[in-house]
Amino acid sequence: MLNNILVFAREIWDKIPSNWRDRSKSEVLNFVQKRLPDFFRFCRDKMSKLWTKVRNSKFKTIVDKITSKFLEMNEEIPPDVKERLFRQVTGAQYDPDPTYNMQALSDCAQTDEEKKAAAIQISYLVTILGEINQKQESMLDEYMNSLRMTEELKKDIINEMQQVEEEFAKFAQELRQLDKEIESASAETARIKKEANNIIDLI
Repeated sequence: MLNNILVFAREIWDKIPSNWRDRSKSEVLNFVQKRLPDFFRFCRDKMSKLWTKVRNSKFKTIVDKITSKFLEMNEEIPPDVKERLFRQVTGAQYDPDPTYNMQALSDCAQTDEEKKAAAIQISYLVTILGEINQKQESMLDEYMNSLRMTEELKKDIINEMQQVEEEFAKFAQELRQLDKEIESASAETARIKKEANNIIDLI
């Protein structure tokens, strides 16, 4: 399950032009947040629909705290960006749990609706981050194992992730177009500068 989520996340991240991926993580996230309100709305609406089927408020609180901690583990992202990103993707408050007790998650997770909502929430965060560090990979593995999901439920979650990939692809296309426009503008600027230098040399 972990491998499938990481594969989806990296495939989605690879849709972003390399020129944008070369920026620092916080710049990329800030840019994506400004350019991708529909994608965040898509994620938030999906999460909202999933969580409305969950009656266990204690479980929701545990998931929010643990997934906040998962995001906090990425040291490249400034705290204010993390807070905004978490709120926009999940619709919940960013509140990292310093202990992130996976046993509590496992004990509290009972229904398929609860497990699906919990799995999708952290999957969306992985998708947005594109790349995660070793600590996060280890935590993600532990998190998914704690949910004790059936094979059928795992397939259902993968289908959900495919919808996310399709939605993100729309934005990636916009980014590629923007990248071409920036390259074209840079080339034009370089041409004008060269012509101006040639004129100066002639004077």
